Order: sequence, then C-alpha cells, then structure tokens
Amino acid sequence: SRAGEGAPRTVDHAVIGGVVAVVVFAMLCLLIVLGRYFARHKGTYFTHEAKGADDAADADTAIINAEGGHTNSDEKKEYYI
Repeated sequence: SRAGEGAPRTVDHAVIGGVVAVVVFAMLCLLIVLGRYFARHKGTYFTHEAKGADDAADADTAIINAEGGHTNSDEKKEYYI
C-alpha cells in the first residue's frame, strides 16, 4: 500500500489568494490606465477661430471684425517645391 493514499488533499489557500489578489490588482491598474486614456482622448478639439465670427453675417465681416489672431497672413509663408 502507499503511504499517503488515505490522507485528504490539502489546498494551499495562500497561493490561491495570492493569485486572485494579483489578478484583481492587474484589473484595477488596467481600469485606471484606460480611464486616464479615455479622459484625455474624448474627441474634443480646440480651434483657433476668431471669437467674433459667430455674430458675423458673412465670412468677410467675420475676418474684418476678428479679435487678434490671424490678421496678418504675411508672417508665416511656406514654400513647397
């Protein structure tokens, strides 16, 4: 006969608890990282349009009544060859 045949099997609860704790911690970290990513990349963006453009009747009036910003277009020129 074998020596340990009739002995009940013992489950190491510390190992199971450790594995569960690591999995829960990994899921929590993943949720935090995804939450920060989605909070930063909401799909909103900011434009640099003139602030008085909403009240203007047409595009020319909006440019004339613009508050700063793009009044002088000679500052930056880009040349493509």
